[in-house]
Amino acid sequence: MPTREPTLPLLGYTRLPPSLTPSLWPVYAATPLITAEHAGIGTSSTALHLMVSGPACYETAVGSLMCLGQVHNPLDKPVEHVTVGVHLLARDGTPLATGETVLARTVLPAGASGPYRVLFDSAPAGYAGAYSFALTGEIATDYEGRFATLTMQEVSGAFVIDQYQVSLSLTNKGKTPVSGIAVTMTLLDQYGRVTGFRRVYLDPDRRLAPGDSLALTLKVIPQGPNTVAFDAFAEGYIVPN
Repeated sequence: MPTREPTLPLLGYTRLPPSLTPSLWPVYAATPLITAEHAGIGTSSTALHLMVSGPACYETAVGSLMCLGQVHNPLDKPVEHVTVGVHLLARDGTPLATGETVLARTVLPAGASGPYRVLFDSAPAGYAGAYSFALTGEIATDYEGRFATLTMQEVSGAFVIDQYQVSLSLTNKGKTPVSGIAVTMTLLDQYGRVTGFRRVYLDPDRRLAPGDSLALTLKVIPQGPNTVAFDAFAEGYIVPN
């Protein structure tokens, strides 16, 4: 059975006081039931097996609505080309607006999770909740021949002014060089809801040789309050011989 990747605690933090949260506020509303008629017609068969959490939707200071969540892969095979849809719903479950996005993870290994973000210009009149679902997903072919084995280790973490700053060490555990490296850090509250995330792409010409490591620091501004933990992962492509 696949196992979830461990979530790392933020050093020195268990719960943040509201005064440290930027000028954004969460929209807490019960999600009404949605009918099958609106539950994502055309969803791929693989996507139906993916577990989508959230969304936690936060109204920003400029009036837009940012919906964040994660997709978890419970299968024993990696999945790629994952896209997510979010319905904004009226209290009776009627969709008022729909947005789509690509998962912020190129390939979702067995037992792993990746974050998503859907941004709406504003919350529509009558908005009472949100519903998210996986739209597409395909079993990744030749996974070990295409994608690198990269590990990450936390060096330090701190909350500075209005953002989280975490230093990480990235190591290539494979036997071939790696390029096209991307690093993602997801912030989580005490209930596992996504409060923010950031994805950073390294120089595409940068190659990481087998056994080599590099240090990097990620800074992420939380969109929601009470961030207490983070999850970080790195992706890269094997350089062909």
